[in-house]
Amino acid sequence: MKAKQIALILIPLNILLAYFVFNSIDSEVEFQKVAKVRIAENVQKLKDLRQVQIAYKKVNNTYANNFESLIDFLENDSMAIVKAIGETPDTLTDAQALELGIISRDTAYVLAKETVFDEAYKSSRNESFPLDLATLTLVPHTTETYTVDAGMVEKGKVAVQVFEISTSYGAVFTALDAENKSYELDALLKVGSMDEASLNGNWGE
Repeated sequence: MKAKQIALILIPLNILLAYFVFNSIDSEVEFQKVAKVRIAENVQKLKDLRQVQIAYKKVNNTYANNFESLIDFLENDSMAIVKAIGETPDTLTDAQALELGIISRDTAYVLAKETVFDEAYKSSRNESFPLDLATLTLVPHTTETYTVDAGMVEKGKVAVQVFEISTSYGAVFTALDAENKSYELDALLKVGSMDEASLNGNWGE
């Protein structure tokens, strides 16, 4: 076969190969963009659920090991809010000022969901992902629920309460072509830990 004929065959093959390479790169770039948003959305939900767990423990002296208890607390329980009335002089402690009647404390009870998600917390949230209590336990873009667990671990011969809330990256990337990408789909995106006393998330917090 002459060189000219070979060249004529190779040109379309090269074009086709270039198309597939470009399409593959373009697909990877697009996936990474969507993946970044999906992860951020789940991270915000895990932070919200952590906020509820911390408040739940303040009231019940333990973490919830199921979402039914956690959501029931959020929707139906109340939390005490103590307001300080008056100002403590520099020469006294709060306890002394309270005993002398210079200051007083007023305790009010507010619905848990209003206390847990107060204005200070809401202002710290990622505004791209609105807070929706009706879907708080659901992994975004799926019908799956996060996994929750709670228990005890030993730290320095002391039993410490712990909790963990998680989902897999496979669930995070539901309906996306996530195979052969840079994520291990069985790995967990989580907050808390059942192995150590930690309230942190594993997203690099």
